[in-house]
Amino acid sequence: MNFLSKKLVAVTLTSGALLTAPISAAIAADETAPFDGAYFGGAATLNKSNTNATVSPNATMTLNSNQKAGAGFFAGFGKQVEQFYMGAEAGFYLNRNANPTASFGTTNTGLKSRNTIDLSGRAGFVADQALFYGLAGYTSTNFETFGLATKTSKRLNGFRYGGGIEFAVTPEMSIRGEYTHADYKPWNVASGSDTVRFDPSEHRFLVGASLRF
Repeated sequence: MNFLSKKLVAVTLTSGALLTAPISAAIAADETAPFDGAYFGGAATLNKSNTNATVSPNATMTLNSNQKAGAGFFAGFGKQVEQFYMGAEAGFYLNRNANPTASFGTTNTGLKSRNTIDLSGRAGFVADQALFYGLAGYTSTNFETFGLATKTSKRLNGFRYGGGIEFAVTPEMSIRGEYTHADYKPWNVASGSDTVRFDPSEHRFLVGASLRF
């Protein structure tokens, strides 16, 4: 091999190393901080809701809770510094209608939760490829009554909190399991000569997957 050929090979190898170094570094960074950056994903939910209703004037009310399935999507941004994680997330979820959850006299009533908007902060720690996190923040659900003299709807604000585990399957993809509880502001609804006071709350179990970019 002459001098020119040796020089050409050396230049080619050096150029290749310079070009692949940033890519290798980025991959290495993803592997060491798999939860760093922006992401979006989808989820399936199972919600156990309670109306916590009371009625006035005096009447005996029977209460029960119901489970309903739903689905939605979420997006957020997180920052991982060594084993510590902090981030913010927004979500939008559609819910199936529930069966009657309260009855008094001959009236069967309850609340249908049409859709839910969540805005929450997340914080936790990372062990290998798993993120253990807690969350807390604002939630807002559009509720609709049924079974009363007049059907009405209202968006109720509340507070959601809970936690979960997220696992990085690849540097770009992760899956999660999550439990949260939500408490909403009370809502007084007139129905003929009665006033029903709904004080809804919700337990939500969520399974989702997300992609980072």
